[in-house]
Amino acid sequence: MKKLIPATFAALALSMGVNSALASDFTDDVNDLKASITAIQNQLDSMDVSYNTSEIETGLNRTQELRALEAQYGGLKADFSNAYSAN
Repeated sequence: MKKLIPATFAALALSMGVNSALASDFTDDVNDLKASITAIQNQLDSMDVSYNTSEIETGLNRTQELRALEAQYGGLKADFSNAYSAN
């Protein structure tokens, strides 16, 4: 019994660390995508190119939010490619 309690605490601490790392990775991915989206929008603005500005819905789960940001980034990237190749 004495060995079971420290093992339980160790497992709990390890799982908390893993969850924290996963949350940090998700936050980093979201922040990176948002920074990339802002950079492309700023570039398109400087080129006087109109683009579709869509807001991300609220209340999405993590995966849905990440997919929505990826789709927004992909659309802006396509707009940039089209505008760049047209010049």
